Amino acid sequence: MSGVALNMIFFAGGTEPLLAQDIVEETTVLDTIVITSRKREEADVTLPVTTIVLTPEQVPQQSLDPAAEIARETPGTNFVDYGRFGESYLTMRGVATLGPALNSLDNTVGFSVDGVPTSLFGLNAPLLDVERIEVLEGPQGTTFGRNALAGSINVVSTPVDGERQIKLDAGIGPEGYGFVQGTLGGWIAPGVVAGRGVIRFENFDGDIPNVIIGGNDGGARIGAARGALRFTPDDTLTIDLTASYSHNENSDPSNILLEVPDFPLSGADIRPFNEQDIATGTATITKEFDFATFTSVTSFQNIRVNSDNDFSDSLLYGAYFGVPPSYFDNPASDNMRFRDSENIFNQEFRLNSQDDSPWDWVIGANYFRSDLSVHHDMETDYWPTLNGVIDNDVTSQTIAVFGDVSVPLGQKWEVSAGLRLAHDRQELKGDYVSNGFPGTIPQFSQEDSFSDTYLTGRMALSYFWTDTIMSYASVARGYSSGGFMSTTPYAPYGIATTAFQPATSWTYEVGAKAEVTPDVRLDASLFFNDVKDGQLSAFDVSTLSVYFASQDYQSYGFQANATATLMDGLDLTGGFSIIQSELVNVTTESAASGAVDGNKAPQVPAFAATVGLSYFFDAEQYGIPGAFSASANYQYVGTRYSDVSNSVELEAYHIVNLRLDWQKDNFDVYAFANNVLDERPVTYAAELTPGVSAAYVGRGRVMGVGMSVEW
Repeated sequence: MSGVALNMIFFAGGTEPLLAQDIVEETTVLDTIVITSRKREEADVTLPVTTIVLTPEQVPQQSLDPAAEIARETPGTNFVDYGRFGESYLTMRGVATLGPALNSLDNTVGFSVDGVPTSLFGLNAPLLDVERIEVLEGPQGTTFGRNALAGSINVVSTPVDGERQIKLDAGIGPEGYGFVQGTLGGWIAPGVVAGRGVIRFENFDGDIPNVIIGGNDGGARIGAARGALRFTPDDTLTIDLTASYSHNENSDPSNILLEVPDFPLSGADIRPFNEQDIATGTATITKEFDFATFTSVTSFQNIRVNSDNDFSDSLLYGAYFGVPPSYFDNPASDNMRFRDSENIFNQEFRLNSQDDSPWDWVIGANYFRSDLSVHHDMETDYWPTLNGVIDNDVTSQTIAVFGDVSVPLGQKWEVSAGLRLAHDRQELKGDYVSNGFPGTIPQFSQEDSFSDTYLTGRMALSYFWTDTIMSYASVARGYSSGGFMSTTPYAPYGIATTAFQPATSWTYEVGAKAEVTPDVRLDASLFFNDVKDGQLSAFDVSTLSVYFASQDYQSYGFQANATATLMDGLDLTGGFSIIQSELVNVTTESAASGAVDGNKAPQVPAFAATVGLSYFFDAEQYGIPGAFSASANYQYVGTRYSDVSNSVELEAYHIVNLRLDWQKDNFDVYAFANNVLDERPVTYAAELTPGVSAAYVGRGRVMGVGMSVEW
């Protein structure tokens, strides 16, 4: 079965039984699918949780929007793209912040690379040298902590195992598209030191016409590199050192007019500029002992996010005020300049059971620290809260201990449980200086802190009907930390920003995983999420004043995934989700945002699906040298609402991706078309007045041809 067919995770047997030595007398040798997201290697069939694995074929290295690709390939997950780095976020199974994120750690889907977590500032960065992407749905607080209320995504890098690889990839296409990547790997000192490195450059000029200054907005430019070393001085010790740097910039416009003919068009009077720079270093030490494996992971990230944007789009404001768009064509006014940075330190120690242990367990301790600095220089002619200079520092620390264990009960049953005890503390130091706009005070400062100690965890019971069919029931406790809005939006009025409260959840799930035949794998699950004190943020369109409140909500649904080899060389993958959500126990504070009992939770597609076909055949039988492979992928994201007031329902959209390869020995020539139908997904929209809505839009069609050669 090809790598593409591993899109969805299902049971995969091995040469040994999975629960106990005497479950079956003998098993069929199949591809074993291993998950590492729970801090240890586990065969998927033992996991009482919905799991999806994406291969590089699903999220290709040329992707300009990897977070959006991951979300669309994972039905039930949605990427809310505001264009500016640090503000976009993910939802999963109807669980998310109920509006724009309040700070860099206000994410309910944990995102990590090789088990090292990052913040919203690090989301949607270029993905380098990826072996697979593991998605675990439902609360993952036991091993991922505070930011995994809805689930977690873990990017697994290609191992540094000494395998020799020298590879060059390059491509070109319309709209200034260009891509080049080099990969080098192999032994430096045979058997002792291995190395691997990747460097990439990519460009896209943009495809959103700007009617004010000409040219196109929506461009992207990427430069990234990653290097890794593995030291194996003996059979019991492994030291992995990795370092990476990425520069990612785009010219995505803000608040464009949704109702304009020939949407999307940009009316910005300056070229939008959004930039993300990430430097990361990680040291992982693994030591084998007779009784357990010890692992230490030390990581540091420096993330810088800058943006210069015109928030008074000329087309939007012209329609709103009923004047010609040229009235707002003034590059010297209504500009927002953001200069933000975040340093993240993460240290984890853990012990894992050995493979021959009767119980599968992991225990560990973790320290996480984020130092976020926010510098916003704002100037507009219309709203007091978007004038002046804000200089804020937000320091967040989490100390946690955790444990997770799976215990076989006889030949058919298995019980598993996990628990994490954590303490959070967040400190805010804020300074505001007015630019003299009427209604604002000259200067305001505040210092405050918020702390909390909490438990997260899970429990599950699994039953193995046969060696290829299992079912499970689970309950999990999730947590999303409280803290402070990093932008202190009330400072211009001299009002201190108070802390928002933590969100908690109980999630209940029943599911099954089965291999119907060696070539057909299925899984399905039913789930219910009950979230208390969800973090709601919204704004008053008449003043653009931002406020927040705590709001309860619930979601429930059904999810199913399948993969099959239909015939030799032809693989099919697919999955879908059906999710219903609603606000409950709406408070007076929440009602001010337009929330009403029974309204849908925002950014939750009621239905989403993906289907992929890949076909590989040897061309020699037709008298053509080499081999051909072709793939077609269809992604559907259903209707969803922008905010808790349900004032704007975003239209469903379809994405179709196509690729054709010709391969001969170590040479590959390909052509691709991503979003071939040129759909323009609207990721957020707010109605300013009937018939006038401010919107954010995703990328359109990207096409190209390329080649790859290995030596």
